[in-house]
Amino acid sequence: MYNKKLNIINNTYPFIILGLTMHLVLLWGILDINFHSPIIQELPNVPILKNAPAKRLVLFIADGLRFRTFIEAPPKFLKYIMTSKGAWGISHTRMPTESRPGIVAICAGLYEDPSAIFKGWKENPVDFDSIFNQSHLSWAWGSPDIISMFIKGAKENIHGDSYPSEWQNFDIMYGQIWRLDSWVFDKYINWLREDAYKIKNVERVILFLHLLGCDTTGHTAKPYSREYVDNMNYVDRKIEEVVQMTENFFGDNGTAYIFTADHGMTDWGSHGSGSADETETPLIIWGAGINIFNFRQNIEQVDITPLISTLIGAPIPINNEGVLPWQYLNATNPEYINYALLNNLKQLTYQVKANRKMNCEDNEFADWREIELDNKIYNLDKDFEIQDANEKLKGIVSTIKLAKKFLLYFRQFRRTRFLLYLSMIWLGWIICLFFKITGIHRPIINSFILLIIDIVFLILVITLFIMHKGCNNWRLPFYAFLAIISTWLAIRSAIIYKVKLKINNNKYYWTITAEIIFLLAIMFIGLTYRFILSIGMLCIILVQKIVLKKTRNLFFWSALLLAIFPLLPVVEPHPRIYVVFSSIFVVIIIVTLQMQSNYRKAVEIFRLIVTGLVYLEFLDGRNWISWTILLTAPLYIFTYSTQLRKRMQGIMLGLFCPLVLLSASYEPFFFIILALHLSSWPQFYISPTQNYQSSKNPLTMEELFEAAIFMLYTLLCFFGTGNMASISSFDPSWTRHFVTVFSPFTMFLLIILKISIPLMLIGCTSHTLGSSNIFLGVLLLGDCLSLPLMYNVTPQGSWLDIGSAISRFTIAISLPCLIVVLHYLSFPLITFFPNKFKFYINLKKNHIV
Repeated sequence: MYNKKLNIINNTYPFIILGLTMHLVLLWGILDINFHSPIIQELPNVPILKNAPAKRLVLFIADGLRFRTFIEAPPKFLKYIMTSKGAWGISHTRMPTESRPGIVAICAGLYEDPSAIFKGWKENPVDFDSIFNQSHLSWAWGSPDIISMFIKGAKENIHGDSYPSEWQNFDIMYGQIWRLDSWVFDKYINWLREDAYKIKNVERVILFLHLLGCDTTGHTAKPYSREYVDNMNYVDRKIEEVVQMTENFFGDNGTAYIFTADHGMTDWGSHGSGSADETETPLIIWGAGINIFNFRQNIEQVDITPLISTLIGAPIPINNEGVLPWQYLNATNPEYINYALLNNLKQLTYQVKANRKMNCEDNEFADWREIELDNKIYNLDKDFEIQDANEKLKGIVSTIKLAKKFLLYFRQFRRTRFLLYLSMIWLGWIICLFFKITGIHRPIINSFILLIIDIVFLILVITLFIMHKGCNNWRLPFYAFLAIISTWLAIRSAIIYKVKLKINNNKYYWTITAEIIFLLAIMFIGLTYRFILSIGMLCIILVQKIVLKKTRNLFFWSALLLAIFPLLPVVEPHPRIYVVFSSIFVVIIIVTLQMQSNYRKAVEIFRLIVTGLVYLEFLDGRNWISWTILLTAPLYIFTYSTQLRKRMQGIMLGLFCPLVLLSASYEPFFFIILALHLSSWPQFYISPTQNYQSSKNPLTMEELFEAAIFMLYTLLCFFGTGNMASISSFDPSWTRHFVTVFSPFTMFLLIILKISIPLMLIGCTSHTLGSSNIFLGVLLLGDCLSLPLMYNVTPQGSWLDIGSAISRFTIAISLPCLIVVLHYLSFPLITFFPNKFKFYINLKKNHIV
């Protein structure tokens, strides 16, 4: 039996390796498609505008200042500017409403670069153009997290200075709530007194003041607090002082001023999502070249970038997506406004052309949009001097809208093609897997058809590389090539195999089929709403009662208890010691009542008592005790008999103690009940020699139903004690009984071990079912579940929305793989016994002699 089963497992390994490779390709492909940077380097620059209305521009960004708080009680000076000296409105931000994306949108006209996910959302991994690069000279003062983005690798025309990062500690005590902002204002005033004379007559100058005080105060004291309003009024007073000093120093009426915010804030002091308080920020503009009107004129946040460029006459940053809000400009020079809008149109058209080339399309159908834009720009340039200014403005504005539409089209078109290729790859793999576990070889195979298919495949591959010759986007032909290979393998499988999905009990065929579909739907919804998994457990009870009328009571009651866990609050980082210690007490009672050997009973109770003393910190286990309990668990398991019931008892007790040391609440109780439930499966009491089926036999409907159940168990192991948000909130304190100092790698491995222990129990239990087909069925159902989730992954939205979509897809695609891997890796835990191994070695030596 041992050699027969081992031989079958070895025959399955190549297919498992292929499956894992396909899963890695799909996982990487989804991340690559959705989170590849849209920034295209080395695009042409539009020309510098002559006779700009402003020589210099001062940009104030009050980090975290929301419009509602600002407009309810507008500060004195800025209110005066709004009503008498300038223009104002709401700047609408886009999620994620965070500082870095918001300031990049203001200064570069770019929305969040989705590739920032690979840097933990902390920085833009791809260099981008900004208003500072295009200026003649720029100075910036503020937070080190923000200023460093623009001075990193910058030319000599950008100068920046930041306060120490330790100052950003959200501390509002000791009267230092204005410390960050006062530092910035003092730096600017010192620059004005000491260095400004050097650029008194220089044009295209930008002065950037990043003011973090409102954000810091809002997080700590909340944006409706007195401290928040006081900080806003302080900023107002200092801006009035700065403006007066600037005007007195330069005295040429050549300075423009912009006051805005990168994002808003909720009442509870958070930001990142899409509520009105987070996406609506104030925008006030005054000074040289600015129109004066006393009514609200709203714009998009990225529109500030071309506005800044236009005011000082600088080229618009090459990756800008904003549209110049020409209504804010002084209407006394309509020709300048039209030239600025035409520059904006040309800059957007350069991006349209570059994105069209990224699609590797040269045919006329894909290029007519580009031709249409070129014709419109040519006509606008040709008639620029003779056409009426108002007519020109309308024509340019309508063409800009067209350019924005075409830019979005080419980006979506490329993403759609990538998703189509990935869908073909994934469907091809699912078909291959389906035929692997449900198919049998056809008695007669038409070799001529196979030859035709191979020739067609070869022709398609050659055609693919000819079509994409010279394409600078290698990703497109790469995914297309994998899609062709996957489709080819799927078609060959359909020709070589025929499906034989039989059922042992025809009476319940439709019941089992409906249950499988229903469980898949439950799991799909349960990835978002964990309480739905409780309904899935109740359905398992119902169908088992219908199909297997002799189900043991332990199976019924343990399933009911498992259904409770998704309804409980998720495990929190703060340990509930009494809950964990109660689980140790329960296991001691189980050992006392169930275990017959007094020696083994004493050893078990001793291990449990030592574990409890370490958890209660009466013993310090961090030096060697905790690690001894963990590392000796496999050796301890091997001392149990290989008789399935006894070995599974040893596995449960051996893994329980390490799990306790990594637990914070009711995780050990979940493990205990899961072990009792799995041990009560009807197949558990069937000898593996009687029940084992070769994986070469086709899958039955009963096995597919069991695969759906084990897929549900897999999700329950994760979501029974946590939810989607808990993925990113695992607390290092859970490893406090093992690690004495902060060690991210060791802590990460220990937390992964904690997640895997219930899954290891499922992997070991799988061998009692006797067929590896069941766990290939788990893989099949998991892949079917991940296919629709692939389309839910998006690069847009809040970081929480993006992260949750990625997490759902990653869990759906990785947990079935993990349980299949554990199914095979747990084989030694079930079968290895030292005495048997010793006997085998001695037998081999005698044979040699």
